Amino acid sequence: MFGNYSSATLVGAALLLGSCSLDDVLSTSSGGSGSSMDDKVVLGLKTALKVGIDSSSGIASQLNGYFAHKVIKILLPEEAAQALATAEEVAAMVEPFSSQLSAIKAVADFTPGTDKNSLASNMKASGTLLTQIADLKGISDSVVKYMNRAAEYAAPRSVPIFKGAITGMTISDGLSLLNSSDSTAATTYLNGKTFSPLATAYSPIVDSTLALVPLTQYWSSFRNGYNTVLANYQSLLAFQTSWNANAVVSTVPSLQVNKLKPVANKPIETESLGGWTTDKALVGLFYLVGEEERDIRRDPYGYVKGLAADAADILKEVFGEIMKMQ
Repeated sequence: MFGNYSSATLVGAALLLGSCSLDDVLSTSSGGSGSSMDDKVVLGLKTALKVGIDSSSGIASQLNGYFAHKVIKILLPEEAAQALATAEEVAAMVEPFSSQLSAIKAVADFTPGTDKNSLASNMKASGTLLTQIADLKGISDSVVKYMNRAAEYAAPRSVPIFKGAITGMTISDGLSLLNSSDSTAATTYLNGKTFSPLATAYSPIVDSTLALVPLTQYWSSFRNGYNTVLANYQSLLAFQTSWNANAVVSTVPSLQVNKLKPVANKPIETESLGGWTTDKALVGLFYLVGEEERDIRRDPYGYVKGLAADAADILKEVFGEIMKMQ
């Protein structure tokens, strides 16, 4: 909300012009000056878009504006998500592996020629690995939380860049957007004009914000924790191979271990989540702007009717012409 009226209302009021004949609006304008009315119409659009940007930024910058949103919530990058999936795959094999070692130990204790110390140490290592994987899931939750916190903190910094693009909009651009059948034409326009400069300006803001929250610490813990999980799992795999190759074990099925399988051994290389957070934060902002535009296009007159008392003078003047045509 902005004041007592919805920013979606203002955005939609401008976009409403695309729902009727622009020629009709211009011909009914005072004095019949199409050029003058063009100026007013585009000024109305710019005013509405600026209010809409304030609203979108306000929504995104609230506590949990990103984190609790079902669409714009920033999730783990693919590399980290795959790492977590691999860790869960490992856990699904290590748990029965640990149980199998416990069952084997009772037989191995009375079987000459088996490496009982190695068996015992790997039983302990398997339990430790399961704990490490459980911790990794908790750390990943913290990584997601603080990426979203950084995006929420940085969101207001986008407003001047958005508004600069809106101010620079030509009359031709404005009229084209108003007449477009695309339900997110204005959002697409702003995306094309501002995404790169927003990313350039946003990056240092996000990076500095990430320094204020413990994301760097958690991301480092996640990377190191996952890489440790991989290394420890490889050790268990090596033990399984060497244990089964033992002359005694190889001839006694009840002593053989067969629960572990190779997994993709790809350590996490990304050192910073600044770029990922910046990109997803901006995608989320554009989503919010686009939703406002799309909603108002669905029922434009319903919103415009509620504008008269509170809208800025330019909006009243421009949209008043539309109301007279109903």
